[in-house]
Amino acid sequence: MKLKGKVAIITGASRGIGKGIARRYAREGAAVVLASRSQNLLMAIAQQIKEEGGEALALEVDVSQYASVAQMVEKTVEHFGQLNILVNNAGIAMVAPSEELSYAEWQRALDTDLSGVFYGCQCAARQMIRQGGGSIINITSVYGLVAAPGRAAYCASKAACNMLTKVLAIEWAKKNIRVNAIAPGYIRTELVQTLIDKGLLPVGAIEKRTPLGRIGEVEDILAIAVYLASDESSFMTGSVINIDGGWEAYGYI
Repeated sequence: MKLKGKVAIITGASRGIGKGIARRYAREGAAVVLASRSQNLLMAIAQQIKEEGGEALALEVDVSQYASVAQMVEKTVEHFGQLNILVNNAGIAMVAPSEELSYAEWQRALDTDLSGVFYGCQCAARQMIRQGGGSIINITSVYGLVAAPGRAAYCASKAACNMLTKVLAIEWAKKNIRVNAIAPGYIRTELVQTLIDKGLLPVGAIEKRTPLGRIGEVEDILAIAVYLASDESSFMTGSVINIDGGWEAYGYI
């Protein structure tokens, strides 16, 4: 129960890494706010958490819209009385040759993957400052650390989120708000598994390219997500933690 008495918002909580973090936080004693655009999925997850003895609130949120994010924080405080943890997990993939990437696609990726993260950080931090502190965790990507063809918008936004994490960490340190990032490699979420099953993701090539020889599982992310949210990491801020099976470190052909 490392998060007992804490309240956490997790964006993009309807599936994948966000869903996994929300369920683990609830098991660690946190009251969780599940946020995404998929209200029906959120309601089902919230019900499961409640049946297991946890506390959960499902909110339909579009992180690309500032007003929606601000309301998310307001409703969280109205319902639970405080906000101690924010996990900015919501994001979209954008894959296209750079010469063909439309303005609308570019803007949509940045609105969600970068601006949405900043909106969450700012709105949460204002509440955390009033409370005397908190922890913010940004889920970025190994593709914010290394380049990949056809992913200009995605790589640029995730790299920017890594730097945003560091800027906010040093800016808000004296306000007792810690800001860290987790940069996953390929993780077997529902979406990734669907792509594998359809033959659209070359899992064999990915496993061969990964020094640890496998795709990551959602469970591989959860322990560090709990650690960063808990008081055990009280001297840790401004860090970008790779969980990628060695992908970013590997430089051999």
